[in-house]
Amino acid sequence: MVKGRLECIPCFIRQALEAANMCTDNEELAEKVLREVLSYVLHEKWDKNTAEIGTNIHRIVKQVTNNMDPYKPLKTKYNQRASDLCPKLKHIVEISNNPLLTAAKIATLGNAIDFGPKTEIDIDKEAKNLLDRSLAINDIAQLKKSALKIKNIIYLADNAGETFFDRILIDELVKRKINVTYVVKTAPILNDATLQDAELSGITSVAKVMTTGTDCIGIFFKECSKEFLKEFERSQLVISKGQGNYESLSDIKNKEIYFLLKVKCPIIAENIGARVGSIVLKKSFDRK
Repeated sequence: MVKGRLECIPCFIRQALEAANMCTDNEELAEKVLREVLSYVLHEKWDKNTAEIGTNIHRIVKQVTNNMDPYKPLKTKYNQRASDLCPKLKHIVEISNNPLLTAAKIATLGNAIDFGPKTEIDIDKEAKNLLDRSLAINDIAQLKKSALKIKNIIYLADNAGETFFDRILIDELVKRKINVTYVVKTAPILNDATLQDAELSGITSVAKVMTTGTDCIGIFFKECSKEFLKEFERSQLVISKGQGNYESLSDIKNKEIYFLLKVKCPIIAENIGARVGSIVLKKSFDRK
């Protein structure tokens, strides 16, 4: 679990203001959002899990503005752009010497579609840069070995838009007779993927899809549905996408988890052992 630090607070406030401005052009309402967020931050312990603090802040935005999906227009925009890019990326996987690794790299491309750090993303530029780079931490061999042995994977989704790129990796897993359970959020939070995004990208046709039972950034076990908790508990192998899921699950030691993400902030960089801007596929621990 990644705990908040002082430098997280300005980032949370910035996110709150950006989300409020997406909901309304009423300055008084935006001010009310910020005042309630500031009040929450002032009374909250700053060393709590960063994903939990972020969730509570975005819930405040939704409640004050009465907009349950502030990021919907941006999610729609990037879903379309990701969909348009997919045929080219699928071809790259098909001609690759290591299609599973290439598909994993493409899945991390989707992780660049994250409106927490910033709201303008050049997907085509991200794709070109990504495919020319190596993973800073590359545990693909261990993932492949475990997946072929266990044959069942829980895949924790992160953002809308990147579900199209997740589909490319899931297709490669399914080709290897690996069963995938894809997990999305029950309701919108920030730009996290929901069931609608999984349906748009066609994941429902190749994998079992379920929800966490809640609208949290990352995974809050105390809020998740019994169905999800049961599925997670019995799983031996997990692919965890994005920083939010990493912030929630990085200290779990009784399960083999592969964290697949782009490192977007110094705190995560320090925690995971890779520089800001790098992409990683990191195994959580060494299975005995």
